[in-house]
Amino acid sequence: MVITNNKKELIIIGIDPGIRNTGWGVIKNAKGKLYHEGHGVIVPKIIDSDAIRLNYISRELEKIIENYKPDLAVIEKIFVSASGESALKLGMARGVAMNLLASQDNIVIKELAARFVKKAITGTGAADKKQINFMIEKLLGTKVTKLDASDALAIAIAGYNFRNENITSDLSGKSLKKTNSNNKLNIAIQRALNKK
Repeated sequence: MVITNNKKELIIIGIDPGIRNTGWGVIKNAKGKLYHEGHGVIVPKIIDSDAIRLNYISRELEKIIENYKPDLAVIEKIFVSASGESALKLGMARGVAMNLLASQDNIVIKELAARFVKKAITGTGAADKKQINFMIEKLLGTKVTKLDASDALAIAIAGYNFRNENITSDLSGKSLKKTNSNNKLNIAIQRALNKK
């Protein structure tokens, strides 16, 4: 699907979800050039329960979306590590962000794997957070001190560059295409649920 709009600009938000830190970054494309619009990290109180932290992430992300009014939202896919509990909590934060995005009108949602984003920004899928940060500062000409925010800006840029491939919703925000389930995530969730 091709993203089209009647505006002269395209606003893109990148989201790097996490229950401890959710990075966000907003860029704008105007006449073929990318501009930095804003970035930050949503940091819930670590002493709060998961439910309160997820609610906080949702409320803060909603304010950001209302402020910037993105046309395209790009969110990082879950990378499943050995820890089932970590994957489950990451999945919850990602789910909160996806639910909020899916409930908005006129936002196209795109999901990208972390390795894909790293390769798109640095040329290697094994880049670390400092390498991503360095490239983001060079590409956008702005200082980004929080690594989760530079990751989110990288997600936004990679999503913009590949915006016409594998779109998971249309601009009406109402028709979602089916996506393949992540088998590794299902295994990690099952492992976490079986622990007692």
